[in-house]
Amino acid sequence: MAGWSLTGRSNPKPVLKAADERGRPPRLADVSLGELGVHAPHGTYVQREADTALEKLFADDAQLVVVHGKRLVGASRTLAEAARKHLPDHTLFAFHPDPRVPLADLISAAKRAAKNGAVLWLDDVGSELLAQLATAEIPAGVRVLVTVRSALLGGTRLPDPLPGAAVEIGSLTTAEIDALREADHEIPADAKADRVGLLLVPLEPVQTALTGDSEERSIRFDRQALLHVLTDWHRMDPPLVLTAKMLTALYGDYRRELAHLDGRAAVSTPGRERAIEWAVELGLLTEVFAKGNEYYYGSGLLSAVADGQRRPVSGPFWRYVAGAFDAAARRATGLTAFDRGDYPHARDLLDQLDDVPLNVKYVIAYRAHRGGSVAIARRWYEKAIADGSAPAMVDLGVLEAAEGKAEEARRWFQAAVDSGDPAESARAMRGLGVLEKEQGNPERAKQWFTDALDSEDSVQAANAMVDLGVLAEEQGEVEEARSWYEKAAETHQPAAVTVAGANLRVLSDAPDSD
Repeated sequence: MAGWSLTGRSNPKPVLKAADERGRPPRLADVSLGELGVHAPHGTYVQREADTALEKLFADDAQLVVVHGKRLVGASRTLAEAARKHLPDHTLFAFHPDPRVPLADLISAAKRAAKNGAVLWLDDVGSELLAQLATAEIPAGVRVLVTVRSALLGGTRLPDPLPGAAVEIGSLTTAEIDALREADHEIPADAKADRVGLLLVPLEPVQTALTGDSEERSIRFDRQALLHVLTDWHRMDPPLVLTAKMLTALYGDYRRELAHLDGRAAVSTPGRERAIEWAVELGLLTEVFAKGNEYYYGSGLLSAVADGQRRPVSGPFWRYVAGAFDAAARRATGLTAFDRGDYPHARDLLDQLDDVPLNVKYVIAYRAHRGGSVAIARRWYEKAIADGSAPAMVDLGVLEAAEGKAEEARRWFQAAVDSGDPAESARAMRGLGVLEKEQGNPERAKQWFTDALDSEDSVQAANAMVDLGVLAEEQGEVEEARSWYEKAAETHQPAAVTVAGANLRVLSDAPDSD
């Protein structure tokens, strides 16, 4: 539905997804579940455990309600049923997703109907709007109802916790599965899925479409290229809409890659247009047409299936982002890549940018370190250290020690000790102790281990007991070593207990242990 756009506002204007016969915002009771983002089929609703919490929030007139869960867990249906039950006569404002439109503009639109009650419906909300919710001012008479994937709530693009009431939709309980069967939903007797969408939503057509549903090679590639573009765009959640120009460029690159064509090879425009018509007919693509504001977006089912298949985001997407996005959009996309665990692409996009969160820098370094990429790890540890990260100081010390650069390691360990961070200072003391031991200075090593033992961090203190035991054992002081291991074993710190226990068994098995 092309919908209704606001007038008298600067572009881009939000475009209504649901409208009445005159193109105006409808009553909530008059809107279909599909217009609220609920995937078909729309059978009898079965009560969920979250309904109790939602009942209380609506009774308390909560202005902001956020329902979250994994993909296809039933968040949209659960919130839609609660909203239609409690706010049927409220005017609904449900817009096509457009991350360029500020949340304040959407709230202002809803405010026009606040006198008689208005609902701003944000389904499967992206990171841009989600981040703005933390500081949003919601006027009296307006309810903001949000569904979102749980992963985004803890993502790096969300700077602050949301102030509203959050309700999590969990896995289906045994009672809920039984209730679905009693409501005449077709649920297999040996159903293993724990999400309502995986049981009820027919995903096979989407899976077939993504892998190619035509025997004719050319048509199959046309359709796959389009759907893969839509899927990757939705999964990476850039702060932009997919315009016709962007779609044309990305489609061409995806199409050439699928067919193993040269980068300069021509791509059929009619083939792309036919693929668009096909995807719209299947409900996998939505075209938004409003004056000066035309764009496309794909069904969330595409992302759900692709992630379920663990299909990586395609190379043409990353190349397009690197070459066409501005710094802010590259940063947002890089942070999404980070949240998805794609650290190589995250660091590629974030490397030359400012305002990268400290934790992101540190984790990228740590992952590269664990993967054996020394130069990359060193570079990102140094970025984190520039922001004052004591853990990065210690880990860079560990890296340099492993590389045989004892003095560099010593410098970073000492910097961590001087940082005053209790846990990292103690960990650095242990690192200095190991360095001294390796350089033939057992007394200095013992002093550093003892300092770590006396620290405020119980984990590192327990580990220091093990270090002192190992040092004593290497010097032939078996009983002293045994004493330290026994003390470590009594700390209940898992790592220290495991190592101490193993070392005690070795001492007990030694021929001269008597």
